[in-house]
Amino acid sequence: MRNLLVRLILVISTVSAGYTVAASVEEGRLFFENGQYKKAIEQWEVLLPQLSGNQQIDVSTQLAIAYLKVGQYPSAYASLQIALSVAESEGTATQKTLIYSYLGDVALALHQITPAKRYLEQGLAIARTLNDPNLMAHLYNHLGNVANVEKLYPTARKYYAQAIEQAKQTNNAALQLQALINQARTYFKQDNFPQALKSIKTALPIINQLPAGQEKGFELISLGHFILRIQKQQPQLLLTAHQVMTEALQLAETYEDSRLKAYAKMYLGQVYERGARYPEALKLTRESAFLAQDEPDLLYRTAWQRGRILQAQNDFDAAIIAYRKSLEYLQPIRNSLIIGQRDFSDIFKMRIRPVYFSLADILLQKAASTTSAQQKASFLAQARDAVEQLKEAELQDYFQDECITAAKTRVTKLDRLDDNTAVFYPILLPDRTELLLSLPDGIHQFTVDVNAETLTKTVVQFQKNLKIRTKWDFLEQSKQLYQWLIKPIQRVLEQYQINTIVVVPDGALRMIPFAALFDGKNFLIQHYALATTPGLALTDPRPLPRTNISVLLNGLSEGVQNFSPLPNVPQEIEKIHALFDKSSILLNQEFSLKGVNHALSITPYSIVHMASHGQFDPDPRKTFLLTYDDKLTMDGLERLLTISEIRKEPVELLTLSACQTAVGDERAALGLAGVAIKAGARSALASLWFVNDESTALLVSEFYQQLQTTQLSKALALQKAQKMLLKNRMFRHPVYWAAFLLIGNWL
Repeated sequence: MRNLLVRLILVISTVSAGYTVAASVEEGRLFFENGQYKKAIEQWEVLLPQLSGNQQIDVSTQLAIAYLKVGQYPSAYASLQIALSVAESEGTATQKTLIYSYLGDVALALHQITPAKRYLEQGLAIARTLNDPNLMAHLYNHLGNVANVEKLYPTARKYYAQAIEQAKQTNNAALQLQALINQARTYFKQDNFPQALKSIKTALPIINQLPAGQEKGFELISLGHFILRIQKQQPQLLLTAHQVMTEALQLAETYEDSRLKAYAKMYLGQVYERGARYPEALKLTRESAFLAQDEPDLLYRTAWQRGRILQAQNDFDAAIIAYRKSLEYLQPIRNSLIIGQRDFSDIFKMRIRPVYFSLADILLQKAASTTSAQQKASFLAQARDAVEQLKEAELQDYFQDECITAAKTRVTKLDRLDDNTAVFYPILLPDRTELLLSLPDGIHQFTVDVNAETLTKTVVQFQKNLKIRTKWDFLEQSKQLYQWLIKPIQRVLEQYQINTIVVVPDGALRMIPFAALFDGKNFLIQHYALATTPGLALTDPRPLPRTNISVLLNGLSEGVQNFSPLPNVPQEIEKIHALFDKSSILLNQEFSLKGVNHALSITPYSIVHMASHGQFDPDPRKTFLLTYDDKLTMDGLERLLTISEIRKEPVELLTLSACQTAVGDERAALGLAGVAIKAGARSALASLWFVNDESTALLVSEFYQQLQTTQLSKALALQKAQKMLLKNRMFRHPVYWAAFLLIGNWL
């Protein structure tokens, strides 16, 4: 497709520029078409300052396409902006339309969804007047990608269908192919495997229409990669994947493209892995790694694939070495993997998380099979460490901030806990669930015969039913989850006289409150105080100072910015205010961004309480706390609470009253779990869903009462408050009390 578009935009006025300029442009084009993108970039970068008008527009656009080929998205964006600035006054409608289309695509690749949509809609408005099918297909395909990222799947499918139809009119096979693969991916996301397969079958003959070359080779790789994804649901596609990847490899060898060859061999290795032909799979994987010596994004994947193949052959020791090598390659490039990925939401889940879990999985298997207590303890500690590293990576990915965990001090060793505290790691694996219980004498391992898919479905149904306050249908799932997650560890909890469980939740388990798990007679909160943390190594457990506590109480009871009023907030604020000698109130109009900033700039408050609407979204850019005049983002909150000349110690407790996470989304719940770390607070109290503000006021007030008048830990204080609400007939349903999570430091 790119070659066709390069030819489309080569409408350059060379007569007045002279032969030298024309020859230089043509030389750059030849470099490009031969796959020598870096040479094309060098040629056009030198040439560009000599050009003006249409020549500058066209070469700037060509240069942007070359930048895209080598993954330099910011440079491509800058080059397109130059092209657009000239085209606005001197360009043709066709030039402007194409630039808008590329700008939309690149903006999406840089995860700037709103600008992407704006550029594409501007381009579409012009394209409709031109009635140019190629341009229309180009724009519709990119608009489909935007809708896909926004999870507007019917809209995405409509755009892809329009792109396919427009591309057919000019026999543009490359554009048809791209739109069909995108269409298939959309069906796949909705678990509509028959329709996804139909789109793939339509795409297969079209790819044969492409001219032989590296471009076709990479299109084959793209198609074959998706076929491998859907093959797990459609086993008969393995032969098709083999044929597609074999053709890609033949093209790579014909055109001597080492990167294309590395991809083709890696995916062919995966085909043989799926077919349990492990010697051939291992040979191809090693050959791919040899070709990818300067490609860390390929090296980590080939090492991971090598580990899987070795593990399948029961060579566990060699597999562990391969998995560790994969993580060694992955760590430096992890945050850059999503750059250029239009549909970036699943990159971590599909390409990063499984590497950590592969290592943890095999270490857990080794621990379960050894008879040596010393070796078992070592394997379990290594498995826990792999999970802890994953938790750090997940938070960095969610907040897109490498520094979010790097600056945190690990003051407590993972194997040294309070005598009455247990740290609980439920680990969801494809074939089973592993439960690790970290106790004062070491780590205990329990294996449950329920796979991640089954457990996740139960969790989702539990969460859905739990929030219906007029029904108790959730009890069925609550009992089942108790049997899977708590029953296996119950005897050990009792033996060690545990009163506090710190949960490090995995996957969908972030979306539910463990407090509401039911043993048939009582809820878990009636037996244990509970806290949650995204990772123990990210937690700074130290007791709350009981003297000289200063509290900033922020509240919003009025309905502002189209949010409903919270009439019980003043009562909640006043009750807490009465408990502490050193407390300040910012209510309604005083609770502005400026007001909060001023208050925190002059006093290092120990506790910051915010009784206001808030939202934790799968996209952290849409996560906020509502102030009277604006929305406080997580980055803004971090800036307010950061260590400074005024604030020598972190905030001890950040309470977010009346907030909620996006319904049924574990990524949004990850944002909630990481709020204390992002904000730089030792712990946070927040809710998984919006809770009736009358019951919230009662629970939060009781929580602070317990903190102020007893020596209980924060976890035990919250347990007291939840049990108090549970005894109230009006609020005994878990919807009122279970949503509140203590995140981070539980002491």
